[in-house]
Amino acid sequence: MKQIILLFFILCSLSAQAQFFFDFSPRQQSEQRREKLVAPAYKKGMEGVKSFILKNFKQPKERERVDGTIVVAMIVNKKGNVEDAQVVRSVSSALDAEAVRVCKRMTFKPAQRGKEKVKGRIDITFPIRNGRLSYVDLPTTEV
Repeated sequence: MKQIILLFFILCSLSAQAQFFFDFSPRQQSEQRREKLVAPAYKKGMEGVKSFILKNFKQPKERERVDGTIVVAMIVNKKGNVEDAQVVRSVSSALDAEAVRVCKRMTFKPAQRGKEKVKGRIDITFPIRNGRLSYVDLPTTEV
């Protein structure tokens, strides 16, 4: 065991092999900082997302009394439009289809890598309480 540790220290002390084990070149670190990825964002912020969803989400005619959260994953292209939307977490097929329909109508600020616009992924959640869309934590009841 002592021989292995000694061999490791000898190899690390040699400058040529030390770079082989540990590469902390400043050039690579500066390139990583320049390549910072900014995720897609809705133009009016999270409150804008909620208001858009509440305004455009239509309750399906067949109402199921279910609780849960629908999560929709979307791919936003370079222009800010939604290319693809898929349900990641499902509650019911009718509510899932409506959530995907609403997500496809949204527009975003595209993702950026450095100054270049790129495709990006964003997830949107739809909280469902008693079969209805509800951003309030209290359970909804029929009157």
